[in-house]
This record gives sequence, structure tokens and C-alpha cells, in this order.
Amino acid sequence: MQHLLNSNIRYLAVHEQDENWSLTVRTAGFQSIQPFSVYPTEGHPHDYSFNYQNGRILDEFQVIYITKGSGTFESSGYKSCQISEGTIFFLFPGEWHRFKPEQSTGWDSYWIGFKGKFAENLLANGYISVNNPVIKIGYNEEIVGLYKRILEAGNEERAGYQQYISGIVIHLLGYTYYRAKDNRYEDTDIAETIDKARMLIRERINDDISPEEIAKELVMTYSWFRRLFKQYTGLAPARYISQLRLQVAKELLSTSSKSVKEIAIAMNYESVDYFSTQFRRQTKMTPTQYRKSCIGK
Repeated sequence: MQHLLNSNIRYLAVHEQDENWSLTVRTAGFQSIQPFSVYPTEGHPHDYSFNYQNGRILDEFQVIYITKGSGTFESSGYKSCQISEGTIFFLFPGEWHRFKPEQSTGWDSYWIGFKGKFAENLLANGYISVNNPVIKIGYNEEIVGLYKRILEAGNEERAGYQQYISGIVIHLLGYTYYRAKDNRYEDTDIAETIDKARMLIRERINDDISPEEIAKELVMTYSWFRRLFKQYTGLAPARYISQLRLQVAKELLSTSSKSVKEIAIAMNYESVDYFSTQFRRQTKMTPTQYRKSCIGK
């Protein structure tokens, strides 16, 4: 019977000062489970040990990344499913779960366990979900690199390392969310269509362009175009145009000598007053105040 090929498992100390940070890392690890090995392995602290038959409930979030092999996963909010290499799955505090590698393949897995208001906010706002904890993103060197950096810093435990690795975890969560969103459109022409729409908007941002015109040029009904655009970018087309116009206006205010009126005309705002009102609504400053704040930067 073969045993663990290698492992690097850390259970990390968290001090009172660390608790005031928005996120703290409690554990991080890598394990290579060989085919036909005993699983779960022994030697874990009581809070982390489990057997597959009974499953387990943790008091923290975990993100587990399978880079080799395959297995199964299930939780209270998610029915049993096959896990293959290139899959990330989330564990949630208070949520029963269990998982194991296939006997014939074993698996290599990286994981991090963490707690804090940042993670709770992600869950509360739907960025991560107990009903959708499994994400297929494929093998990704950048994600592996982030796990390795967490492990390296956790092994050294230098002053301030908790704050450093919590930043890496936030990066990992953001990158995973980005890859998951992008992969939804990988095998369709939706991404190409939305990219073309954004290109058209950027090319004509100084013109009096409307979302309806963009939809017509793409040979789509406006309702369908708006739905896809918002689904892909998170913004309605009109909101995207408004924000892009504002960014260009801010650049002109900070880098050119054009007057506020000239910029309003150049960006096709209805009037100087309307431009100033929209600018202040989104930046909490008038165009003139913004320009003054840029002096000396």
C-alpha cells in the first residue's frame, strides 16, 4: 500500500491584533494522495479531522483546489458530484460536507482555511454560495503560485505574515471569481460579441452614441443585448457608457487645458450644467474641484 508522496500542511496562529484585520488565515496545505492510499490521512488537529462516512463541519471557510486526479464531493447544500483535476470547491462554516479522492487515481490538492468579515461579506452578497460551491477552471499556474506563496509565508511566520497572506487569499478569491465568470462564456460567441460592443463604445465615446445603436449594429434586439451585456460585465450598457464618459472627462480635466464647457461639448453632454451635475453625483466633486485636486499629483 502506498502512502503520502509529500505534503506541506500548516495550522497557523492568529493573534488578537490579527483578528482586527478583515480576514485571517487559519490553515493552508498541500497533499499528494497516491492511488489506493488510506484517506483521510491521520495527524490533523481535532477541529480538522474527519472520516468520510460521517463527514465534517468546520468553523471556517476553505477553498480547495484539485490539480491532479479525481474524486467526489458533497455538502448539505450541494448534491454529490464528481471532482476532476482543475476544480476548485468551497467549504463553508457550519456547513456539513465530505469529499475523497478516487482510489484508482488519488489526487493532489491545495487548500486554505480562513475566517473574517471579508469572507462573510462575499457569502452575504452572493459572490460565493453554499448552493454553487464547485468551480471548474482547469489547471492554472497562477492559482498554484498563490497557494505556494501562502505556504511559504506560513512556514516562515515572519512579523505581519498574517496580513500578507490574507491579501494573497483575497487575490486568489478575486481571480477565481474572474475565471469562473469568464469560463461561462468560453465556448460561446457571447464574449466575442460583448468585446465588440465595448470596442465600438470606446471608439465612439466622444459621439452621441446610444446602447440601442450598438445593439442594432450587432444585429440584436436591444432587450437581448442589454441582458447579455449586463450579465457579462455587471453593468447595463447605458451605465457602462456613462462611466466610460466620466473616465475620459476626468482624464481631460487632469491632463488638458480645455475648459469645463469644452470638455462637456467634446463628451456630448446635453449641457455644462448636466455634465457638472453628473460629474458631482459620481465623484462628490465638481469638475473644477476635481481639476484642482489633480494639480501637483
